Order: sequence, then C-alpha cells, then structure tokens
Amino acid sequence: MKNNIGISRQLIITMAKVSLLTTCFSLIFGYLTYFVAIEFKLVSLEQLNSEDWSFNLIDLIWILLVTLCGSLTSVYLGLKLAQRFIAPLNSLAIAAREISLGNLSVRAQLDNPSSVAEITKMINDFNRMAEKLEISVNNASIWNAAIAHELRTPVTILQGRLQGVLDDIFTPDKTLLKNLLNQVEQLSFLIEDLRTLSLADNQQLRLNLESVCLSDVITQSVNLLQDRFDQAKLVIETDLSDQTCFFDRQRLEQILIALFENEIRYAQAGILRISTQKKSEGLVLTIEDQGPGIADQHIPFIFDAFYRLEESRGKKNGGSGLGLSVVNAIMIAHEGRIEYSKSQALGGSCFSILFKPDNLNKI
Repeated sequence: MKNNIGISRQLIITMAKVSLLTTCFSLIFGYLTYFVAIEFKLVSLEQLNSEDWSFNLIDLIWILLVTLCGSLTSVYLGLKLAQRFIAPLNSLAIAAREISLGNLSVRAQLDNPSSVAEITKMINDFNRMAEKLEISVNNASIWNAAIAHELRTPVTILQGRLQGVLDDIFTPDKTLLKNLLNQVEQLSFLIEDLRTLSLADNQQLRLNLESVCLSDVITQSVNLLQDRFDQAKLVIETDLSDQTCFFDRQRLEQILIALFENEIRYAQAGILRISTQKKSEGLVLTIEDQGPGIADQHIPFIFDAFYRLEESRGKKNGGSGLGLSVVNAIMIAHEGRIEYSKSQALGGSCFSILFKPDNLNKI
C-alpha cells in the first residue's frame, strides 16, 4: 500500500515516538526500581516518605535504566527510519550508476513498501524515466537500421545507373532519366516523411490551423489521383457533408494522399467508399474498400514506422512503411486519432479518422 506520509512528518512522528517512549520508560522503570528496592529491603517506605531523603544508588539505577532504554529505543527507531531512507536511495544510486555504464534495463528496487512518499515517488519516476530512455535508445537503433535499409535500394540504383552511363553501358535516354528521377522522388518522399515523424515525436510539428471544408479537400485529393484510381480499377463512392473544421489544410491533404495511395497499392479492384458522419465524439471520416483487408496479427502494428505486412509486398508497390505512421502522427498533433477496423459494408479495410469536437466549426 502506498505511503502518503512525507519526510517531514516521518521525522516529527519518529521524534514524538522517542519522546513518548522515553517518558513511559521513565515512569515504568521508576516504579519497578523502587518496587524491587522495597521488596529486597534496600529501602523502606519510611525512608521514601522521609523529608531528608536524598539522591542514592536506587535513583542512579533508575536513571541508568531509563537512559539505556531511551538510547536503545532511539537507536532502534533511527535504524528503522534509516532503512526507509537509505535502502531505497542506495538502490537508486546503484541503478543510476548501471544506466550511466550503458545497462539501460536496470531499475531501482523498492523493497520496503512503507518507504516515505517522496522517495517512493522519486524511485517510480526514475524507473519510468529509465524505461522511456531504454525504449528511445532501442527505437533509435531500429530507426537507424530501417532508414539505412530504405536508403540502400534507391541509392544503389542511382549509383549503378550513373556509373553505367559513365562507362557507356547505359544510354542516357528519356526512359533512363525517368527511372532515375523516380528514385530521387522516392528519396524525397522518404526524407519528408522522416522529417514529419521527427517533428511530431519532438512535439515540434507546426500546424497552420484554418477553417477547412472537408468535402472540398477530399474532392480535390480524389481528382488529383483519379488516373491512378482508374488504373487500380477502384470506383470511388462518396457520401460527404459540408462540415468544416479547424485543421492544417496541407497536413489534411497529406493525410488523404497517404491513405488514398495506400488503397491504390493494396486494395483489390472494386468500390472505394469515402464518407463523413457527424457523431457525438466529433466528425468521422471513413475510407472503406472491398479487400483484402489486414490480418488480425498485423493490426496492432500498422501505425508503427517502417512496419510492412510483408517485405516483398511493400517493396513491390513502392511503399516505405511510413505512410500510416505519418498519418497517425499528424492526427495526434491535431488531438484527433485514426483507427482501423474491418468494413462491415464492403468486407475489406476501414480507416476511420476522428476530428475532435473542438476542431469543428459550429455552422
């Protein structure tokens, strides 16, 4: 059970206990000392009642017993109090030393659950900080490996083709230049996505909020990708309201393009339904397709950076595994959220974007 008594109160209570127990010992041992003295006829009641009674051996024994018991009590309570302070602080110092040496998995131990509130809170805060540090370092290692992996392919292609041109193996015709430009564009998209995620992680993603009509932005984004929808044999169905919201228009376009490109890459030919609906928790934008959907074991991870359902699937379709993580980061920055579920109407995937009520214009 958590102890809510602070350090100051602990010290006051301990000192009060010492004072109270010393007083009790004085009374108890005073009576016991004189009781024993009378029983063994070391002193008589007449002497105790006598007006000329003076300090003697019995009084000295009484004082020594009270002093001894008071000292032992003080030492005992002091040790108990020290255990509450020193043991957890020592554990904290050891954990801090281990972390400074690179062992990020170590945690400070709180063996005594009755430790004072400030120390308990400090150790819990330290352990939470250590856990976040470990996760951050591990994520940095994963990110470094993933970024290197993503950059390797386009850079290798660029290097190989350009070297081939210099060696007169390839002819620098329009087709070759178009392929090289495509690789450069992939690098540009990757860099921009990484920049967005980095800014979002550090809560530095700047938002230019303005009143935006969702249906207008959705329609513009669909028109922009209409040729690609046609190539993927996706038939667009819309059910849009004229609801407006306060949102960063450029980021909203970025979200829609990322989700639409995800559908173009992975959704099977058929209907792609885009709709908006006003609910109690806010405005919900849904994008549904007819399949194939995402397997249950992958759903918890689809918004993680660099996560692909299948390595070959992502590479074949040109994805870097950052699109959905970027969308999620932008929605979090706007205090909204994106969720995935199975489409009840079409049987495939259903991405739902929730715009919080405070971001909606009341019109």
